[in-house]
Amino acid sequence: MPTKKARLQIILADDATDHVKALAEERGLSVSAMCSQLIHSALRDPEFKLKPDLKKFKGLAVEAAIEGTHITDPKVRALLELVEHLTKD
Repeated sequence: MPTKKARLQIILADDATDHVKALAEERGLSVSAMCSQLIHSALRDPEFKLKPDLKKFKGLAVEAAIEGTHITDPKVRALLELVEHLTKD
């Protein structure tokens, strides 16, 4: 069935494959549909949330400073220091 959606090919360990097949059969889904549901469910988990692009944020802070934002404000300084600390890790 043609689609513009991305196709992913993955390799699972035998026990994971058996588990996915059992879940799919239990729910009346194809293995592919079950994998899709599992991936979407996992992506909602906070552990897999994308981290913000801190370098982009630093660039926006520099741009704001150029446009006249007062980067000496204590709250802005604290935020910039936090971003600097996080980008070093």
